Amino acid sequence: MSESLLTTGAFACVAAVVLVGLVRRLAVRHGVLDHPTDRSSHVIATPRGGGLGLLLAILGTCAWRAPALAPWTIVVMLLAACVVALVGWVDDRRGLSVRTRLVVHVMAGATVGAMAAITSMGGVLSVALFAAWTFWTVSSINLVNFMDGINGLVASQIAVFALSLGFFADRASGMAVLAMAIAGACLGFLPWNFPRARIFLGDVGSGALGFFVPMLALLAMQQQGIDLVRAHLPLLPLFGDATWTIFRRWRNGEKLTAPHRSHLYQRLANDGLGHTPVTVMYTVAAAVGALAAHRSGDAWATPWTVSYAAMIVLAGVILHRRTTAHARAAT
Repeated sequence: MSESLLTTGAFACVAAVVLVGLVRRLAVRHGVLDHPTDRSSHVIATPRGGGLGLLLAILGTCAWRAPALAPWTIVVMLLAACVVALVGWVDDRRGLSVRTRLVVHVMAGATVGAMAAITSMGGVLSVALFAAWTFWTVSSINLVNFMDGINGLVASQIAVFALSLGFFADRASGMAVLAMAIAGACLGFLPWNFPRARIFLGDVGSGALGFFVPMLALLAMQQQGIDLVRAHLPLLPLFGDATWTIFRRWRNGEKLTAPHRSHLYQRLANDGLGHTPVTVMYTVAAAVGALAAHRSGDAWATPWTVSYAAMIVLAGVILHRRTTAHARAAT
């Protein structure tokens, strides 16, 4: 990795530390607090909206490194990320309907879908790519939001993911600069949220980070020639947990939009492990995924990727059975 990319990450990290601290002071002053409920994993009122400082650090870093972000498509998608974050900020302050949020998410997701479509051969393939990447972007925004429930989990997972993509680059491409800005900002947010949460990301942060996942992955595929699997592999623990939980709740006839605490990470944290060990567990798993992605050469289906996926599935099954058994024993 070039020295300029490391400098980019360091700049974003320092900027995030400062800006998240400023946002926290404003949140406390204006009473923007997350009060605990029976579904919460925290027990005291905690400021929220720290993702605003994180996003400002990313945007500031991108402005500083603007020449490397020359393609107009990146600028358009950064604006779309800001729209997603703005809706999240409003939702943090006074709440918004699911329909309103979904409409904005689809509109933002369409920018990623359009970028995927315009680089294809045209015709039916362009339409399919547009639909697939739009759907994935909307899904990612909401899955990341679902997983933002314990200290440091989302920020650490996205940091590993972004670093993995950044290390695929051998020069300061637009993707690499953006990846290091996101990774650095996430790392700069962590001192405010892990191991003790002095401020939460809020929907303003989780929404923006969820949008950045498909955006970064698509840029990596287009600029570095990385396949879909290796681009996303470090996030298998995060998205695997979210996807399995949604499927399990749908199978049980539960309302998918209703708040709950049935994600595996939540059950583990509330089952005696606590926030810190669970976040560390997921972060190590993501780092192993990044290693597997980089060891796989130019192919996606290798012993590294297949073994890693099998390991994550097996670990998930074992931990799911463990928490289920403990819950039954407690009743």
